[in-house]
Amino acid sequence: MARTFYVTVICAALLAASSAAVGQGGLATQPLTDPERAALTPGRSMIELGRNVAVRACADCHGMDGVSTAEGLPHLAGQRTVYLHRVLQAYRSGERGSDPMNHAIGFLNDEALIAVSAYYASLAPPLPPAEADMAPIEAGDVFSGIRDDMKKCVRCHGEDGNSSASGMPNLSAQAPEYFVASMNAYAAGERNHKLMARLVGGLDEQTIAEMGVFYAVQAPTATKTKGDGDPEAGRALADEKCASCHGGDGNAAGADMPSLAGQDARYFVKAMEAYQDGSRPHEQMLGAVEGLDAEQLANLATFYAAQQPVRRDVRMPLTTAEWIERCERCHGIDGNSTDPRFPMLAGQNAAYLEAALESYVSGSRSNSIMHAMSDPLSESDIARIVRHYATRTPKALVYMQLPCEDNQ
Repeated sequence: MARTFYVTVICAALLAASSAAVGQGGLATQPLTDPERAALTPGRSMIELGRNVAVRACADCHGMDGVSTAEGLPHLAGQRTVYLHRVLQAYRSGERGSDPMNHAIGFLNDEALIAVSAYYASLAPPLPPAEADMAPIEAGDVFSGIRDDMKKCVRCHGEDGNSSASGMPNLSAQAPEYFVASMNAYAAGERNHKLMARLVGGLDEQTIAEMGVFYAVQAPTATKTKGDGDPEAGRALADEKCASCHGGDGNAAGADMPSLAGQDARYFVKAMEAYQDGSRPHEQMLGAVEGLDAEQLANLATFYAAQQPVRRDVRMPLTTAEWIERCERCHGIDGNSTDPRFPMLAGQNAAYLEAALESYVSGSRSNSIMHAMSDPLSESDIARIVRHYATRTPKALVYMQLPCEDNQ
């Protein structure tokens, strides 16, 4: 297999000096040590020592060629030397937990860790499968994965969650958490609505969650079904019965509370009647609306329908291209990092990349930078990022040590 090198000329002293400015992110941002700097241009004896260590400690899982054939285990061939060394140190110390890894390298000293890191870094990285999709990432539609499922919602709730059908609720301006709870209630039969139960029953958790975000980031508009009650009487009743949870103008602050501002008046009355007759069970809501007559419900509905709904403070999801742009700051173009402290992602085992991102999201891997970067990731975000990097062509690095002045 032909070997592709990406040649980077470095001054080790300058690399060490600049690294201190990266910030606080654990070992990854620490300046290079002298042994690490030396390992960027390893001699034959270091490579041979690394090969011997690999035979004893690494090859069973990662292969002598650094190409893992096991599901979920990373390729090591061509991986960046300093990154490998520091990860191995973290496994040896127990900072990064993995029983197989802790056992495999627990007996190795630092010379052996650096040598095996240099050995695997010297190998040609594996190319992605020939059938891999190498098309560039488009800015695209962040909600493309749920568009087909959302076609079921458009007829009643509108393209953007602003319904034009009388008697149907607006979904815009609702918090994602409330939307998800409502859909789960339909699916579980806690809200008595056969059509909604059937529609929601075919959706998985991730799709429902993404729908909730979609509707939350839309610009809400007030309903055209304004009602025929007395809005001033409705305001007085709302202040007494509703404002503590739903806000004085019907724009709720709590993520678990629905906003009522701009809501369809007919729908509002039907919902309140469902709370009263028990077909939509909710102890707190029953206490609030129990005893209200039809005129009072109409007054409340008319008041809320006349209020201006406010968009929830929910971040618009990033496109895959935007996520990749963030990743490139450390991991380089197409995942081929040029800084030896940061891992190459290009061509990496997809299952491993997915598991790694999920571990940063959950916090089971401790890294302040990666935790902050990955915290907002959804399952679909992770899937798209993984697909991008797993199908990029990895490029090895050759570091050329040149004479340069140490400016530290």
